[in-house]
Amino acid sequence: MKITLTIDKLINVTSADPDDERRRRLLNILLTGVALIAILGIVSIGMARLANMVKETDAIRLLSWLSAAFLGFVCLFLINRYVSGALAGALFVIFLTSVISISDAAQQVVEGRALFLFTIPILIASVILRPWASFAMAGVCSLVITFIARLHLEEYATSPPPIPTMLGFFAIAFVAWLSSRSLEGALEEVRAINRELDQRVEDRTRELLEANIQLAEANVQLADANERLQEIDRLKSRFVAMVSHELRTPLSAIRGFTEMFLAGIYGALPESQEGAMKRIAVNTEQLLHLVNDLLDQARIEAGQLSLRSEPVALRELFEDVRSTLSVLAAERNLALTAQVADDLPPVVYGDPQRLKQIFINLANNAIKFTEEGAITIAARRANADHWAITVSDTGIGIPEEAREYIFDPFRQVDSSMTREHKGTGMGLAIVKQLTHLMGGSVVLESELGQGSTFTVQLPIVIEAQGGAS
Repeated sequence: MKITLTIDKLINVTSADPDDERRRRLLNILLTGVALIAILGIVSIGMARLANMVKETDAIRLLSWLSAAFLGFVCLFLINRYVSGALAGALFVIFLTSVISISDAAQQVVEGRALFLFTIPILIASVILRPWASFAMAGVCSLVITFIARLHLEEYATSPPPIPTMLGFFAIAFVAWLSSRSLEGALEEVRAINRELDQRVEDRTRELLEANIQLAEANVQLADANERLQEIDRLKSRFVAMVSHELRTPLSAIRGFTEMFLAGIYGALPESQEGAMKRIAVNTEQLLHLVNDLLDQARIEAGQLSLRSEPVALRELFEDVRSTLSVLAAERNLALTAQVADDLPPVVYGDPQRLKQIFINLANNAIKFTEEGAITIAARRANADHWAITVSDTGIGIPEEAREYIFDPFRQVDSSMTREHKGTGMGLAIVKQLTHLMGGSVVLESELGQGSTFTVQLPIVIEAQGGAS
């Protein structure tokens, strides 16, 4: 890896013009290659001389030529790297042309086996210099062979120079020019594509950076808004708990006095006054139930609702719930049945008040939304560690889209001010929250026009939880 990096650093040249940088890099590669060949030649001649395979005079002459060539390549390398690539390239192809012109006999150079070697500087010129440099080198090669022919060959002393050879040089120069132009055009297209891609990446990076900044600002704003909402929610829960607590005392007093009036403690009431008192008692009970629900909801949200864990006789609890709800069901001409499976344990552990609240809320909801038919409350053993409460009705059912929010506080299927069924939407929310506090779950099954079934599954032993009483 280090050797590769060193070589790349050696042959690469930095230039503002990418084409000039490419040509100078190619020239450095060529110079490095021929310099290595010269070194290899020097070593080979030295070894041959040591083995008496060549004469001393020949060895000295060859070593001198190769050493001079090596030094020339080094000089060209330095010129190319630090001065000018065009100057170094021109000197290199002229050097090649000079070497080729003396590489063989004059006849062979002009007409024989050495003639094709002149194509090398022509082709190289189009690569390490401008594309049109191939025509310039074709002209130089033509002048060289004309000079050699006139100087060393008698038949060309008075005759024209070798025109076919010169035309061949220019034909090769034309092909080299086309190839170099095509290469540079393709490279320019690639560079244009790269510039466009770089610009797109830069634009996209800038857009992403701006989006990230906006997202960070939005996250900060959302965090602030969330903190404010949480504070508002805490204040709301505290306010609801305080108001509910303050309302419950006078409502309990109103209920007590109303019951005393109805019991005749203050004397018999006329029939008209007795009916008014009964309406007061019913509405007071409804208000007290609403206040208790609001207080429970506030305590649950604040994490201050306590759960007891004590033995609960399920059959007695079921009978108590049935007797409490039978009057409401009878007022709406609905049949109310309570069923306890034989496999259910006679005693479970939990909070009897909250278990009764779950029963009554589910049953009240079923009675409210059932016009005719029956309400069934059942208890059974779900598995070795859990038991289940099931409340079924033959009411209007719950739409599919409403099942996602039916357990949310203050949410009802029909939330309009002119809705037929009154209520605050607290009953099912408290059922779900109490069930989760007890470590259980609630499942709803419903079909429009056929009725609904709520199944609450609870542990047989519910652990006590601390909180405000």
